Amino acid sequence: MLYTQALRNRKGLFKCQQKKIKVAFKQDLIMNNKHKKLKSTKGTKSSKKSGFASKNINNFSKNFKLQPNQVIISGKHSTLSALGNKKRKLFYLVTTEDHCITWRKTVEDLGLSIEIKIKEKEELDELNNLKPHQNIILIAEPLQRTSLDEFLISKQHQTSYPIRIIILDQVTDPQNVGAIIRSAHAFKMDGLALSQTNSPSETAAMSKASSGAIERLEIIQLSNMAREIKKLQQSNFTVYGLAHGGAGDIFDLEKETGNIAVILGSEGKGLRRLTREKVDALITIPMNEESESLNVSNAACITMLQLQKNIIKIK
Repeated sequence: MLYTQALRNRKGLFKCQQKKIKVAFKQDLIMNNKHKKLKSTKGTKSSKKSGFASKNINNFSKNFKLQPNQVIISGKHSTLSALGNKKRKLFYLVTTEDHCITWRKTVEDLGLSIEIKIKEKEELDELNNLKPHQNIILIAEPLQRTSLDEFLISKQHQTSYPIRIIILDQVTDPQNVGAIIRSAHAFKMDGLALSQTNSPSETAAMSKASSGAIERLEIIQLSNMAREIKKLQQSNFTVYGLAHGGAGDIFDLEKETGNIAVILGSEGKGLRRLTREKVDALITIPMNEESESLNVSNAACITMLQLQKNIIKIK
């Protein structure tokens, strides 16, 4: 009898413990499922967000297409200069949400009415071909280049001082051209001329390299180099060609008191044969004989420094 009662008690105790174990196991199972579900949900949200951003960039890239009359201008200085240029036709600005207020105020201060599109930084990277943009991109129309005739007529009425022009004969690198434009403005040149063939059209790289100077310097387009050299000579210009082995050197420029044009050749070949024949004189930059030739933008900078000395003396 006692044995039977003890056995029943043990069975009851066992069932009670078994029940507790089942409840504990069930609770652990529920907690594990919740944890997995939460982790899965976070992962889904993250992947959705990542996928959404990627989709946005792809859609922006696909939907965005520059028109033939549009060019990208990126960076703070270049954009500000373009916004302040009344000759420049503007389409819209692209910036990030963090920088929108600043640029909206800038636009208002300039009295302009232009659309501002807000995009993610990654979208601006895509738009600017992964080049630096300082979170601002302007879509505008390329500047119209003037003819040599138009330039000469306008300068005759604008200034009584001798005219200084830098001419690039088939210099093709946009960054070199942009850097020369920047130096030309810094050294007070009246204009920069480009040959119609084998010279770059306006690009984001050119504008960026000029640091906004492209908006403030007259850019001239020459239809035929030989004819345009003759036209300059008939307009009382002395035309120099910068070339290795020239009879004179750039120090001769300090002695000139009249109108001056200096022609620089392409990065690899230098001045073309016909150009060499048509100029009034060939000059060179004195330098170490063991050194290689200078980059065209550096050579232009040194030459313009000499021309500026002459301008200072005259004024």
